[in-house]
Amino acid sequence: MSEPIRWLREIGWRSNSYVCGSILVDASQPVTAVAPYKDQITTIVLTHGHYDHMANVRALADLCDAEVCVGAGDLAFLSDDSLCLSTHFGEHAPGISATPLNDGDRIGEFVVINTPGHTRGSICLYREEDGALIAGDTLFPHGSFGRTDLPTGNHPDLVTSVNRLAGLRIESLWCGHDMPVPSGAMRDVLLSQAEVPKYG
Repeated sequence: MSEPIRWLREIGWRSNSYVCGSILVDASQPVTAVAPYKDQITTIVLTHGHYDHMANVRALADLCDAEVCVGAGDLAFLSDDSLCLSTHFGEHAPGISATPLNDGDRIGEFVVINTPGHTRGSICLYREEDGALIAGDTLFPHGSFGRTDLPTGNHPDLVTSVNRLAGLRIESLWCGHDMPVPSGAMRDVLLSQAEVPKYG
């Protein structure tokens, strides 16, 4: 039986976060939202290095005594204001160390899938057992997808990444913004696959 994925809803400019067993995915939620899970969380996975996904990573890592992981291509974002866009929010990059993740690595029940495009180091987490995809800002519901006009974004890479994801069996979609799609998510993924080549 797969661990349930618990949705911590985005607040203002802060992204969605998800708790699944010992994993917290993305880390801009306030401490009060994560505190109920602090004794079970051992790993924080950042889907990419934008500040709206990691604004509170240092405090949450301290709260949970958790290891922080990020796609290898986005390691530099954690200490670079211009890459992570922290100055857009009047803040600075967290400057925290992290373990780099690469394609095919396993985190609990999930496998890491490199999905460059929104950023060069964007990753998704995929659970084959039930077709759950935690997609960060690579895919959104209703045929939407991440923008590629920010630092290290690349539209052809995004097209390739979405095509790769469309080849998986995706039953549920847990995205960085907007509402999750808890069932029937393949329709949304295929809509994104059809739409993404039209832009960029």
